[in-house]
Amino acid sequence: MKRLLLGLLLASPCLVWAQGSQVNTQGQKAVGMSGAGSALFVDESSIFYNPGALSKVENNAISIGGSAVMYRSAFREINSNDVHHTKFKISPPFSVFATFGPKESWWKAGIGVYTPFGGSVDWGTDWPGKYELNHLQLRAIYIQPTLSFKITENFGIGGGFVYNIGLVDLTRSIPVSDAAGVAGQAELSGTGTGMGFNVGVHYHLENNVAISLSYRSSVITKLKDGDAKFTVPAGLAASFPNTTFSSELPLPATFNFGISIPVGEKVDIAADASIIGYDIYKELVFDYKDNTPTLQDTRQIKKYENAFSGKIGINYKASETLALRAGTGYVYSPVRGPYVSPETPDNNRFMASVGFTYDINDKWDITGAYVMQQLFERTVSSANSGLTGTYKTYIHAPGLSLTYKW
Repeated sequence: MKRLLLGLLLASPCLVWAQGSQVNTQGQKAVGMSGAGSALFVDESSIFYNPGALSKVENNAISIGGSAVMYRSAFREINSNDVHHTKFKISPPFSVFATFGPKESWWKAGIGVYTPFGGSVDWGTDWPGKYELNHLQLRAIYIQPTLSFKITENFGIGGGFVYNIGLVDLTRSIPVSDAAGVAGQAELSGTGTGMGFNVGVHYHLENNVAISLSYRSSVITKLKDGDAKFTVPAGLAASFPNTTFSSELPLPATFNFGISIPVGEKVDIAADASIIGYDIYKELVFDYKDNTPTLQDTRQIKKYENAFSGKIGINYKASETLALRAGTGYVYSPVRGPYVSPETPDNNRFMASVGFTYDINDKWDITGAYVMQQLFERTVSSANSGLTGTYKTYIHAPGLSLTYKW
């Protein structure tokens, strides 16, 4: 039993990277429309949403943005009336985009640094799932140099190389206790890296309708020499040695289709549909440098499914200096019930958003957005640990970005 629980413990750090921790706050204009706008917004954030649109950007620019993702989840164990809540945490996904190139040229270059995966959750040490998770903080930072070319006035193509740096820090209780009855604890931390690419095409029709197609590849994130530290009674120290571990996890590919349609001089409607290739996540294998009869290498079957998201939004040009936005969307979860875990108790979710852009002058503008996501309540029984109960989760994410153009 100890071997099983410890194997599950050490398999946890990267599980969250493949579940509901996908963060879609790379451009605050799109966030204001619940993630729609890959076809509508032709600016520096196109480095992420569609590199093919970047060649159509008139100005060079640098944009810096961030969100305050507030994640709250509650759990009620089966046959219990006690409800356990996560502690209040704020995760700060950020983005920096910069574009370079001659004005009115057939090409444009850029670089983006952004966080498409990440999160922070803290359940504490006094809840029924403490042997699955106490605390988790993680971040995947993508660095993407990009080139884009305008084949015709209406048609642009582009692509970029992606280098990922993933950081994770996790603590979890161990089912052993000292003389005072305090459970042992494990702390796991490490850095992983991986590579991929992002390509896209963008086309403007004669009636100002725009179409966007983009593909962000999977990124195989390899974690080597992660640190595993254990706090246990002295008599068990030999069974729980401080050691290192290695693993790898494929972060999913995404294929996105976007369209924008003007419905008046001041109003545009945009819609995006994405297929997220989580089906590559079949299993998770951990290789520990120092094995004992208790601490063995682990292999877990995941059987994730592809996910789908649909988003629609409206952009209203209220004046020469102010644009207002709103949007809504729906996301299907890739996680089957038996594999839901407290790191990100994922389920299908609904989202709604509002946003604005204010042009301070010809060179500066500020964009703000707020999005709320409600994950539908889900009652599950973990195939790994047997923990059975109901999760209910909300996510709130206000954000701002500041752009300088020249």
